[in-house]
Amino acid sequence: MENATKALLISAGILIGIIILSIAVYLYGGISSYMSRTQDEMESNAIYKFNTQFLNYQTEGDEELSFQDIVTVANIAYDNNFEGGLIEEGYVGDGNSNYVQVDIKGYVNPNSKEEVNALYENFERVVGDSVLMAEWLEYNYSFKYKCNTIEISPTSKRVYKIIFEKIG
Repeated sequence: MENATKALLISAGILIGIIILSIAVYLYGGISSYMSRTQDEMESNAIYKFNTQFLNYQTEGDEELSFQDIVTVANIAYDNNFEGGLIEEGYVGDGNSNYVQVDIKGYVNPNSKEEVNALYENFERVVGDSVLMAEWLEYNYSFKYKCNTIEISPTSKRVYKIIFEKIG
């Protein structure tokens, strides 16, 4: 009789242990799932916040932007590229990295002082040079622009290219 009681106590202990382990595994799975969802949500919010900095400059209808708006966007792009260690010669925004490229179509080139209707790529690099930036502002401050093209990477879901076009 005494052995039967001990056997029942041992089996009850094993059963309680299995229940505790099952609850622990269930809670671990639930917490892991919650943490994963929270991490995904935080990443989504960060991407939304990042993209909003640029999407606010997308124009519709008869909205116009000043050259100073382009400089502001280029500064944001330059800061992003600098902080990410992406400032390198020849680097372009191709959607495969976090590099942000700002292009302008229609501007006065400070070197030739002539109006150019072609695309000037990587304007974000100009803001890193204060003397060159002052020249660009001097010759282009009176023009108005539109931003109809903002490209978002399908892989990173981040803005990687912004194209401004001169109006008129």
